[in-house]
Amino acid sequence: MIAPILPLLLLAGPQAVSPAVARDAVLPVAAQWQAVAACPRVVIGRNISFGTAVVVGHHDGYAYLLTAAHVIDGDQTREFQFFTRESYPRPARTVTGGSVLLRSEKPDFALIRVKVSEPLPQLKLAGPGQRPKRFPFAAVSVGCPLGGWPQARAESIAAKVLARAKDVPTAFFWRTATPPERGRSRGPLLDSAGRVIGLCAANQDGKGYFTHLDEILAGLKKAKYEWLWAK
Repeated sequence: MIAPILPLLLLAGPQAVSPAVARDAVLPVAAQWQAVAACPRVVIGRNISFGTAVVVGHHDGYAYLLTAAHVIDGDQTREFQFFTRESYPRPARTVTGGSVLLRSEKPDFALIRVKVSEPLPQLKLAGPGQRPKRFPFAAVSVGCPLGGWPQARAESIAAKVLARAKDVPTAFFWRTATPPERGRSRGPLLDSAGRVIGLCAANQDGKGYFTHLDEILAGLKKAKYEWLWAK
């Protein structure tokens, strides 16, 4: 068992300008921009804290987003700021509010539904067994480092590990060679096909941890949201 994993959550602070896409990533630039567009910056309260989310489905005029349970904790106001290649680094669209459909502390993720007038960019959630099984493998993560704009980053996935986060039951995580910056909390991990296979969880001892796909699917299935990957 490794030492407790601490959640990532950024307190308001300075922002830095960085490229939105990675030149050395397993996904082409166009696919990275599509991923960036589907991953809003989550602003909690009056710029009190920040996180990242990812749109994984639409149904009956609602968009469905995955994010961190600790990001949406409490009754604070929430803004989901979406960026496009043309608007970057300014938000092209902001969606507010949303209802929490699922909040799981094992392993710290939440499903939120927000009313939308038109569909938002989205990424496909990988289904059971649709994940790499040999290590290491190349992947891409998307998140909002330091509370700034969503950025894609090349990742090397070293292993699947069983770990215990602070005050949370044991769960499976992807372990990466490079730790994520603060603010990337619950941004997605993508495979070479651009599918969501994990969610950013923590950094520790110079390594990164992403919630494993199996944990995400198990939580969604228990709450009867299999349609998010079955479509």
